[in-house]
Amino acid sequence: MAIEYFIYTDIALPDLEQMLEQSVRHASAEWAHSSVKADLGPFHEEIMEEYGVNEPFKTRIYSRHYKDRSVEARAKLLEFFDSLPGRKLILNGDSFVDFRER
Repeated sequence: MAIEYFIYTDIALPDLEQMLEQSVRHASAEWAHSSVKADLGPFHEEIMEEYGVNEPFKTRIYSRHYKDRSVEARAKLLEFFDSLPGRKLILNGDSFVDFRER
């Protein structure tokens, strides 16, 4: 069993890929899989409205964590989230975790 997180940002895809790559090396034992995507789909704006976000994001990070290492994985993911500049939103599956305007 695994736990999935999604982080939405305004960071350009190449920059975000580089940031994620550095964090994955730091958290490789806890993170089962992670990826970055710039195509957020046709319903992205509608989904963001549910979380009170009126402006769409540019990129999304997907991160899957092993359940038996969830405490360590979550700590490293939140550390990564905190390090990201600008506006950002983090979800655990479909559940809201945190949103920062800037």
